[in-house]
Amino acid sequence: MRGLTRSGSRRAAPGGGDERRRTILLWGAADSGKSGLIGALRSEGSKTVGDRWTVDLADASPDVIAYADSASLALRLREVKETPIRRPERAFTIPVRRYAGRTMTAGADLTVLDPCGELASEPTTPAARRAIAAARTADGILWLLEAPVPGGRPLDRFAVLRQLVAILDAASATEIAVPVAVVLTKVDRLPSADMKRLFDAPEQGLRSILGDAAFGWLLAAFPRLRCFAVTAAGTVRNVARPVGLTTLVDWFADEWRREEQAADTARTRARRSERVARVRRRAPLAATLAATAALVAFAGVAAARLLSQRSATWSSSSGSVAPLATASRPAQLDSGRTDSASARSDSVRAPTIASAASALERGDAIAAMRDLNALQLSDSSAQRYAADSILAAAALRGAYDVLALPNPSIEVLESIVAASTRAIARAHPGTPVLAPLSLARAAACIGGRLSCPADQVREDLAWALLLGGPAEQDQARRLRAALVGDSASLP
Repeated sequence: MRGLTRSGSRRAAPGGGDERRRTILLWGAADSGKSGLIGALRSEGSKTVGDRWTVDLADASPDVIAYADSASLALRLREVKETPIRRPERAFTIPVRRYAGRTMTAGADLTVLDPCGELASEPTTPAARRAIAAARTADGILWLLEAPVPGGRPLDRFAVLRQLVAILDAASATEIAVPVAVVLTKVDRLPSADMKRLFDAPEQGLRSILGDAAFGWLLAAFPRLRCFAVTAAGTVRNVARPVGLTTLVDWFADEWRREEQAADTARTRARRSERVARVRRRAPLAATLAATAALVAFAGVAAARLLSQRSATWSSSSGSVAPLATASRPAQLDSGRTDSASARSDSVRAPTIASAASALERGDAIAAMRDLNALQLSDSSAQRYAADSILAAAALRGAYDVLALPNPSIEVLESIVAASTRAIARAHPGTPVLAPLSLARAAACIGGRLSCPADQVREDLAWALLLGGPAEQDQARRLRAALVGDSASLP
């Protein structure tokens, strides 16, 4: 991340080497907190200690500098003096830098498409579509939503939907593959308990504000969605002390770093595949040479063995021939011990992702889940997603296999629920693996009549209907019908 330059370009990093500069697209309606975020980044520039992100106005135009300064002043004088914010009339891009103390450690570009929030109110106009087209080349999207205060104006979810459709239309895509942060802003205006609840669980807070349907739109459109709660002003009077801002921008940096690591891994695999292909092209000649060497080695070993047997045969002082069976018996016993030891080592061989996939291919979904549960993988490792993908298929198949038995095992169904729950907690919101995992957990809960929370079961069925394929959606509908039938039959 260090030394990133303008979108698509490269420059020398402070520590050496060339790295690509990333761009974050800032989007939000009027009063969503765009000016507050710019003002907070400007105010953070006055600090010399701690980790922080700041704006770099060294090469900015006068209107952008006036915007950042007036926004910063408005934050500091809030509730004391009304300070007008001089917003630019046009979109602009400014660099943002991350500092640890006085040392710059990372950087990116922040593009503000709609400083006045006019395009967001009518996102389908030709002018708005041309501006929003910048989403095609952005490396991340920062979408601000004003957190509604109790008794105040609720968040207009249909306005959110119109903006979402406009972004997808401008990008000519059904989903946005880059990291997207949806941020609830101005949370310092909420009661302390509500503010703490949003900081602790921003995704749950956004879901409760938007509702399951609208939140599902965001999940479907943004597979790499992450929710945040931020206050640009902070809670200290007459000073701007933002809360959650550094964590928010750091998340983009972490996501980009994972992308680069994945790309490096893919390039390494491609190079290895090319080397393997070259070896295979040379395989006929190599096989001939290996066969010749094997014949020579075999002939030498056979000659040595005959000589050793001859000396053992005529070693008796009387000249009689010693029986070869007695000499060979220990070797046979040793061979037997070696074979048994090899069999024992095979039987206790550690489980792997490959063994789980093989078990699933054989139709033994429970054995596949057992192997996957025994793996010790980090949640951030490259193998975790592959393991959870196999787990999703195994859990779904295992649930239906167990429920098809005359006496389904409650213990196995509970293990399916536990494994699926852990994998769901690890998965990014909106990723395709959530559909089979949620469906497997719902099937185990409903079919086994387990004491699963009703809200969890309904949510699992909603994800399966939203993210699943046709077959998974049909299964979810049948499960929902069974759930409704069971509920109706209760006294």
